Amino acid sequence: MRQYRALNIVFGSLISIALLLLGRLNPYLSILLLMFLGLNLSSYIFNSFQNRIGIAGAIGFSVLILVAYILSILGIGLSYLIYVMPIITALTFDSHKYAKISKDEALTLGKLMFIVGLIAIIKVLILKMPTDTVDSVFHAYKVQYILKYQSLFPPKVPVFNMLSYPAGYHTIVTWVVLLSGDLIPHAMLVVRVWSWILIVLGTYLFASVWFDGKVGIYSTMVILVTNIYNYYLMIYIHPNFLGFYFFMATLSLFYLIVHKKDTSQCNNRAILIVFLILITTGTLFVHPYEFQAYVFIAAVYLLLSVYYKELTLKQAILNGLLYFVPPLVIYAVLNPYFWWPELASNVAIEYPWAHIGVSVNNLAVFTGRNIMDTWDRFRFMVNWATLRNYSYFASLLLVASVGIPLSKRYKLKELASLWSFVLFVLVLILNRLTYNVPVPFYGTAAMERMFLWLTPLFPVFIAVGFNALLSALSGLVSSKKIRVITLVFLVFLFIVPAQGIAYDMISDEANYYVDAYNLEDFEWINERFSGITVMNSCDSDSGQWIPFFTSNTVLFSYVNYCRVYNYTSKTVEALIQGGIVPLNATLAYIDTNYPSLNPLIFYTRFKLLRYNNGNWIFDLTSKNTSENYNVLKSQIMLCKNTISGNTYEDGRYYVYGFKKKYFMVEYFHLHGLDYAWLFGQNGTIIFVPCKNYSRLTISFISFSPDPINTTILINEIPHAIIANPGDNVYGLPAGVQSGTLNIIEIKKERNEGLFLIKSIEFSD
Repeated sequence: MRQYRALNIVFGSLISIALLLLGRLNPYLSILLLMFLGLNLSSYIFNSFQNRIGIAGAIGFSVLILVAYILSILGIGLSYLIYVMPIITALTFDSHKYAKISKDEALTLGKLMFIVGLIAIIKVLILKMPTDTVDSVFHAYKVQYILKYQSLFPPKVPVFNMLSYPAGYHTIVTWVVLLSGDLIPHAMLVVRVWSWILIVLGTYLFASVWFDGKVGIYSTMVILVTNIYNYYLMIYIHPNFLGFYFFMATLSLFYLIVHKKDTSQCNNRAILIVFLILITTGTLFVHPYEFQAYVFIAAVYLLLSVYYKELTLKQAILNGLLYFVPPLVIYAVLNPYFWWPELASNVAIEYPWAHIGVSVNNLAVFTGRNIMDTWDRFRFMVNWATLRNYSYFASLLLVASVGIPLSKRYKLKELASLWSFVLFVLVLILNRLTYNVPVPFYGTAAMERMFLWLTPLFPVFIAVGFNALLSALSGLVSSKKIRVITLVFLVFLFIVPAQGIAYDMISDEANYYVDAYNLEDFEWINERFSGITVMNSCDSDSGQWIPFFTSNTVLFSYVNYCRVYNYTSKTVEALIQGGIVPLNATLAYIDTNYPSLNPLIFYTRFKLLRYNNGNWIFDLTSKNTSENYNVLKSQIMLCKNTISGNTYEDGRYYVYGFKKKYFMVEYFHLHGLDYAWLFGQNGTIIFVPCKNYSRLTISFISFSPDPINTTILINEIPHAIIANPGDNVYGLPAGVQSGTLNIIEIKKERNEGLFLIKSIEFSD
């Protein structure tokens, strides 16, 4: 026995070292060690290998998170995770747990791995580094400070909520960076891809445990065509998205314990409960919202068990306390700042003016209302989740998932528990839109995020409806006709919405601001400057990400609420117009995606170092502007007679007031509709033509419901027009000179309504 154990440790060590080395070679492979650890331990829970794989990530990640918290509490640097995790993995290896699987298991596993591989390939091809300017930058800074101080409890943080916010997701990103040496934004991309892989595995696990294996496979298949998974907001909520997987893993283990379904050789209920507590604790640290969702559904299920006389009320209450309370206690002990913010009195807060008190006391009674919490937004969300992209058949299957099982009395407790959560979320949303009565914890999220709690349930409901419909028809028609009907159903389910869903997936990524041109700029800055401060625009701005790609800092970011005390980027811009340069910035980096700083204010006052497809780099320490035109002209030469509205092709000419990196810009582009989106009250276009022109014709669409008095200045000569609702075409005299900088400015009388510029055509 000792010899066998020693051999297991040796083989486990060799495999762990191999996986560790693979993780060092490629960041995408850094997760494999954690998956292997979870796979080792999952043998205590499941017999079937596909279910073991499904829960492996939740186990491996939860162990990593708890170890990281313990190391941080003990004051041991997180770099030791590189040694601790392989040791745990080696010690948990047992070769007998990897015995030959059955033919049926192999077939199911093959189907599952095919779907996982397909979705992983699609996501690797489409997904970008998550570089928006709100949520993602907050999470990136949290990881940066964790790495800087080698602790989940840094002694200095930009804002308090960076300390109190649970660090489960950030621990996983930290692991990727520690193991592979990856940049933080790319490590976040790695975790994004793995989150999708785990969502597929978790969906199969959840659906197969709560229903059956066929529903499990169907559920994973429909993930790609489930509209809500491509809701534009989904790309921002990284911890919440990963939390969907933990939510499904937790519910699966809860159901297993209640029903002793697919139990492994270990029949010790205490061990299964330990794993449930482990994973639910991991869920809390990844994102508490998913723990809340799990608690609601599990509590309803326990109450239904009382109704069906499977449990007494006392048993249900005791089980609930056992399943729900220990994770909260562990969370309170390991993350005390969330419960007792006063413990952070010795922690240095860098940006006290940007304080947000994210702690238990102000989440328990929350009466806020987001500006997006409107009836129009609610209708938009429901339409997106159901009918968007001609997904009518999927919506019918949602209805079928209730109607047919109800008539057949199939899985009534399961469906009642899950659909009760749907109804609860809808009640929360309706409450927010009407009376806005405080609902402790559940009522703290913005309305959109409440709705997105339902995301992991949609594929399962659709699959249940699909399976129920086929089962109902099988008793009415022959097996040959069933195959034909199944094929027709699959066409309606997958082929009809495919193009629209593909466009949504691609367009989602346009909301991330760091593109190839920005990366070129960051590399250019990093090669020439170190330890300097860069002025940036902040809102919808790639410049916020300079600290993650260079050794420099920026003035404004989401974590300081785009302010330095009373200074914002716009107040600094106004001071610069008055001849004052505050805050000691060395460079200004202006990514001209709306809303941005106006680069022409800087162009006439400071040395232009670089212009790259709409991105400007100014030296704020030099007022030598003599070479500015020479730096600029090669990039904005116009040797054709049209500036198109296609900002992918001609975006370098649209330098102020135009939204270029935005979901709808990309979505319209994919549909062959190319416009320059003038979001601001003022817009600026610059160019250096190759010949003279005496006239121009501007064509645009106004989305204002009323006419807007508008002035178009061509090289400072004003032309008054009226922008009427809908299409507008105006021909104007224009003294456009070749070989010089020409400027067209569009000034609306009021900032009301969007202008979509179709084209600007020049003629003699």
